[in-house]
Formats: sequence, C-alpha cells, structure tokens
Amino acid sequence: MTAGTHVLAGILVAAFLKLPVLPAAVGSLIPDVDIGKGLPPPYRRTLFNSHRGITHHPAVPLLLVFVAFFLKTKGFCDIYIYLISFTVGYASHLILDVLNPLGIPYGFSYYPRFSLKLMKSGKLGEIFVILFLVSTLLVFVNVKEFRILGFSFDDKFLFWIKKFVEEVSK
Repeated sequence: MTAGTHVLAGILVAAFLKLPVLPAAVGSLIPDVDIGKGLPPPYRRTLFNSHRGITHHPAVPLLLVFVAFFLKTKGFCDIYIYLISFTVGYASHLILDVLNPLGIPYGFSYYPRFSLKLMKSGKLGEIFVILFLVSTLLVFVNVKEFRILGFSFDDKFLFWIKKFVEEVSK
C-alpha cells in the first residue's frame, strides 16, 4: 500500500476508537522507515536487512501496547493515550500490508510470512481500499467524531478537510 492509504487507515481507525488521530497517522507511516533497505535476493533476506522486516513484525505493536499499559500504571495517562493511538496506526499499517502478496513476517526470520494475497500496492485493489477509507472518513467528518491531540475539530477545519478530500478524489 502507499503512504496515503496507510495514513487514511490510521486516521479512520483512531477516529472510530475516539483516539487522537495525529499519533495514529504518524504510527501508520513508521513501519516503512525501512523502505530504503529494499529487497536483497530472497536467500539473503533477514528481519534486519530488508523492507517489511522487523518493522512489519506483529510483535512490535504488541510490545507497544505493553509499554503503553505499563506507562498507564505509572500514572502517565496522557502518554498512554497517545501511544495507544500511535500503536493503532502502526497496527493498521500491518493489517493493510497483509493484503499484499509479500505480507508480513510472523516468525523469527524473514520467512515464513502471512499474506492474504488480495491486491498489489498501487493497483486497482488499492483504489477500492482508498475509496472505502475516504467514504468512511467522510461519514466521521460529517458527525464530527475526530479529535487531534484530544481536541475536537471545529467547523472551519472540517470544511478544509472536506475540500481536501474532494480535491484528492478528483
């Protein structure tokens, strides 16, 4: 999936869960920090030298959830909410990447991988995913359910978001 699709999904899931959307948007992009590594030949790939390696492992969001709950028990409730939102965005990225043929790793090495093999990044299937995400996002915008860093959107900002979505959808 492309970066825009990941961000849309992160924002949508955060909005649905009534979490701040900015940390989720950032979290939805972080798994691709390894994108510059590319893909070495299959026999040389490890979790640490390839795109969709360790940053795409499902253990990462699980670890983040444990850290968030630990912080909550220590009285850091504000950080807890933002870290949960970040983790939701991160997990949404992994869920979308499961739809691609390469999938995500689930063991202690680059292979085996879990993939539903439903669509390739940038192809027709992703366009349907984007249309679904944008349509659902518009529903949330219309009912004013978004919050960024704990603050609700005002009408001016909602108008700007609607205009942006309309321009992107053209």
